Amino acid sequence: MFKRIRSYCLFGIKAVPVSVEVDAAQGLPGFTLVGLPDSAVRESRERVVSAIRSVGKVVTGFRTTVNLSPADLRKEGSALDLPLAVGLLVATGEVSFPHLDRYVFVGELSLDGLMKPVRGVLSIAMSLVKDGSVLVIPRDNAQEASLVEGLKFICADTLKDCIEILEGGGDSGVQVASGLRRSHVECVNDVPDFKNVIGMEGVKRALEVAAAGAHNFLLVGSPGAGKTLCARCLPGILPEMTDEEVLETTRIHSCARRAGDSDAFKPVLARPFRTPHHSASMVSLVGGGARLAPGEASLAHNGVLFLDELPEFNRCVLEALREPMEDGAISVSRASGTVVWPARFMMGAAMNPCPCGFAMDPKRVCTCLPDARKRYREKISGPLLDRIDIQVSVPPVDSSLFVGHRENEPSAKIRERVCAARNVQRKRFSGLPFKSNAEMTSEMTRKAAGMDAATERFAVSAADKMNLSARGYYRLLKVARTIADLRNAPAVEISDLSEALRYRTYS
Repeated sequence: MFKRIRSYCLFGIKAVPVSVEVDAAQGLPGFTLVGLPDSAVRESRERVVSAIRSVGKVVTGFRTTVNLSPADLRKEGSALDLPLAVGLLVATGEVSFPHLDRYVFVGELSLDGLMKPVRGVLSIAMSLVKDGSVLVIPRDNAQEASLVEGLKFICADTLKDCIEILEGGGDSGVQVASGLRRSHVECVNDVPDFKNVIGMEGVKRALEVAAAGAHNFLLVGSPGAGKTLCARCLPGILPEMTDEEVLETTRIHSCARRAGDSDAFKPVLARPFRTPHHSASMVSLVGGGARLAPGEASLAHNGVLFLDELPEFNRCVLEALREPMEDGAISVSRASGTVVWPARFMMGAAMNPCPCGFAMDPKRVCTCLPDARKRYREKISGPLLDRIDIQVSVPPVDSSLFVGHRENEPSAKIRERVCAARNVQRKRFSGLPFKSNAEMTSEMTRKAAGMDAATERFAVSAADKMNLSARGYYRLLKVARTIADLRNAPAVEISDLSEALRYRTYS
């Protein structure tokens, strides 16, 4: 008997429909699996047969041929275990399910019939919500599927439970997803608070501006000056993600799951803050590999990618970030195909001014030769620096500030101003594909700045004196527009430009 079971496979972030075609005929017993399966899919036969045996059914003794269509798409992972099991059961006559075409099956099976979670269920759910199909998944993927409002789905713990629900018509087990519900936002206790950062008011202000406009930033200072501490306080002042951003970010993290990850996958509610080590390879940072997986840049989508000890990264790895910093996406091309991963992130970085680190320290003597300083700085290319909107020096904190108790402004207070500025931008970009000032085009930047003639002459003169490129000039205007948003001003003024110019001191 021939049966066709509907399922899905992942290709990057996209969910691609796959038909599991099972033909069980009389003849010399055997099992043939075709359709470009990878090792995990080829091994599914042993898992599936054992899982079926655990529920008291037998599907051996037939000449079975399974085709995974489309045949020219490579199938990866263990998500085809469940549709293969259902196909074998129906094709051999062991069970009979009414209205089989309305169901889409995704899930991994253990030898005793337990259904285990798989990656990418959110992408599959978003593809199915419009056609009215019912998604059958393991129970551990239920929270992920429930994020897509209106999706019909059935979740089960074991293959036996799944069979019983479907033999009864399936209607009793169908749930309808209610969408993302955030009754409360979990507090992130391990994020440092700016109130515990002594001094460094200029750096705090620079990071406030960066958070308000989603601008890239670079902190340059001596060892122990507090660069990394200030950067790690940044998540505490970032605005809450919108429902759309939560789905975008969760979708990427769902597709990136690996074996050994936590079974209970939860939506990503807080903006990601990714801090890869400076030994990270290009594949781990921008994506790729055997299964074209996303890299740290994509996992930081809608959040922050912070690169500490920037000059210690491989130069080729850093140069690979130039395109996503402009485009907000990464196109990974390999022999097996091309995948586009979203990568709209704030790029943050910290570095020392020289190899010994003390070139900017007034109390310690730098021991580096001029050529050594030059070589160290040249590890960061000009085009990469030109894409970093805010570049500030971090001076050492005066030890006298450590004496006594002084109340500093907490992150919550700074976050209120950041959220107010983001609300101004949200109204400005209503109906446009931008979410923040950092994403504006050159034309939109000039229009949003609203400068009068004198202010524009000041901006052009300053850019000429500082030898800013055209990109640098418009990024200067974007930062100035954000500074104006923080004080809720309708137009950029000379004071806003003056402050923005101070954030280009390292160029």
